[in-house]
Amino acid sequence: MKAWVQTGFGGPEVRRLIEVAAPSAAPDEVVVRTLALALNRLDVLQRREPVVAGMSVPHVAGMDLVGEVVTVGSSPESRRLLGATVLVDPVVSCGDCDYCRANTPTYCSAFATIGSTRPGGMAELVAVPARNCTVVDVDPGDDARIAELAALPVACATAWRGLLGAGRLEAGETVVIPGAGSGLGAAGVQIALSRGAKVITMVSGAAKAVRAAGLGAHHVIDRTATSDWVAEVHRLTGGVGADMVWDHVGGEFLGASLRATRPGGRVVLSGTTAGLDMRLHLPDLYQPGRSILGHGSYSRQDMSSAIAAFTDGQFSVVLDSVWPFERLDEAEARLESNEFFGKIVVRGPGAVVAAEGQETP
Repeated sequence: MKAWVQTGFGGPEVRRLIEVAAPSAAPDEVVVRTLALALNRLDVLQRREPVVAGMSVPHVAGMDLVGEVVTVGSSPESRRLLGATVLVDPVVSCGDCDYCRANTPTYCSAFATIGSTRPGGMAELVAVPARNCTVVDVDPGDDARIAELAALPVACATAWRGLLGAGRLEAGETVVIPGAGSGLGAAGVQIALSRGAKVITMVSGAAKAVRAAGLGAHHVIDRTATSDWVAEVHRLTGGVGADMVWDHVGGEFLGASLRATRPGGRVVLSGTTAGLDMRLHLPDLYQPGRSILGHGSYSRQDMSSAIAAFTDGQFSVVLDSVWPFERLDEAEARLESNEFFGKIVVRGPGAVVAAEGQETP
């Protein structure tokens, strides 16, 4: 089968499209033919260096995928999926420990991730546990819908958990969401709006600001035109500050996020793409009674709820572009360029793209 295999750590040259042996299904697994996969920032970060414990090369990345089940294992759960089109949850766990039974699989001692510590969707075929598959009602030939579904798992489940689970965002509250141009940020803006929150979002550049406003955000801060986004948040809230900042950036942004909230406000930390460490001015935390909340594990219920909300039309998926499988390296270059707005999707190797090159939905 064809697969984009990472053989080392570094630039784009460490990932090449080659022929490799096809996977087989364990008793509780199925083999999925990839119809579409969505790129994530982690795909780039772990290509550059081993940022995830347990990840090793050679490796096939790709966490978010939709595919058709072509081979099944011997378990009843596996056999019922033969021929189904499924959306795959990348979080793999034992399924039987206290954490798994409590619907928090990322705390499981057997925790692994499809596309990070297990082979992922940058391949024609991938083996996944049957319990990680959600059957989706879509024709395997409906390329547009499949591209949207592929963009759901990591971004939408993370946004759902950060805003509604850990953050407990309520109608009428003001929330600050950075990076509306990312798949994660765009999903967060729409999920927050669907719950009746007032959304202040941030982007870099006038063109992205226009698109962010088109998502329905109440206020858009262009960080290239504003030297102090915290002061701008206070101005937009009448000097009070936001009820909540959803920080999926990390690094030094966390300290600024605290200062952007009102007394008694909260920051939910859901990511660290801007850095793993920071200096915190502690009076900003304890004197105004603010809180920092860890995002925690998104659960299968979070993912199911996000999929159901998408299916019901409560929010849509923002796609930047869709690429042929053979040009995955170019799609990844677009992700690294930061010029994108929304999720970047790559079709499976058997998919037919209507036009040459990049297709923009």
